Amino acid sequence: MSTEHDKLLDHDYDGIKELDNDLPRWWLWLFYITIIWSVLYMLYYHVADIGYLQEDEYQASVNPAYVKISAADTKFLGVLDSYHSPFYKPEGDITPRMKLLGAGIEAFVEETAETDTVTYIAFTDPNELALGKDIFLRNCVQCHGPAGEGGIGPNLTDKYWIHPPDFNGLVKSVKYGYPAKGMISWRSFLKSEDIIRVSSYIQTLKNTNAPGGKAPQGEIIEE
Repeated sequence: MSTEHDKLLDHDYDGIKELDNDLPRWWLWLFYITIIWSVLYMLYYHVADIGYLQEDEYQASVNPAYVKISAADTKFLGVLDSYHSPFYKPEGDITPRMKLLGAGIEAFVEETAETDTVTYIAFTDPNELALGKDIFLRNCVQCHGPAGEGGIGPNLTDKYWIHPPDFNGLVKSVKYGYPAKGMISWRSFLKSEDIIRVSSYIQTLKNTNAPGGKAPQGEIIEE
């Protein structure tokens, strides 16, 4: 019969001796369960491509209409429904944070930039442009700088554009955003006319080449 002395290892640190005891059964079973869980997780998220990964969760948080093009909205194994946040509403997922920023000003409309066929007309009235500038300074300077010179976001004052620089393209960039690149959709935060106003103001920044502008991004656009 083995004794405690038989299980002692040949280690001794400051009088502390190491035993070679078996791990507790509960610990071993917990370890086995984590292995099984990791395999199921990999199959669910990375092999079957059913679950929402971080990028999908982020896009869903900034765009309530976002739907992953996959089997994400089907029931897993025919039993479990897909996950939604506790604040989810089919007509628009407005979180407390979004409400604090002013979201929900208008009823959310299920629409994408690709299905938006409206032709937008820019404001030219100085008063409307002044309102657009105020909206820009309150909401856009954190990423684009106070003069549109760029920062986290691209420079809006040079000839280089990542996305369509025509007015319709500007409006859709503000309205629908580019969540994968960090540009949120502003249609839940700004009224339709305010989106036109701020887009009209941004258009006036083209080719002003603000001092300290961010390095060019995208393609050069001559108009």
